[in-house]
Amino acid sequence: MAIEIKQQLRLSQQLVMTPQLQQAIKLLQLSRLELADVVTQELQENPVLEVSEDADEAELPREVEADSHEPEAPAAQADAAPDEVAEHREASDAEKIADIDWQ
Repeated sequence: MAIEIKQQLRLSQQLVMTPQLQQAIKLLQLSRLELADVVTQELQENPVLEVSEDADEAELPREVEADSHEPEAPAAQADAAPDEVAEHREASDAEKIADIDWQ
């Protein structure tokens, strides 16, 4: 009777759907209005959750903001010559490059 020593290595990969991952997938599939309804419902059901002041400012729909402000930039660019618009675009690109911290 011989005693034999063996060593085996097994590698497996497994996807675990954590509750956080399940919730994230569910929320990412919702439209903006459905997401707002879910957030409102969660705020009502959970007394620990509260709305921060930053969130109040971000809740304005873009349609309301667009109606309250007249777009001046496109009209001004329409009156300008194409060369002037290109120069303005190049200048803004140069400013962005100048702002980069290369170190």
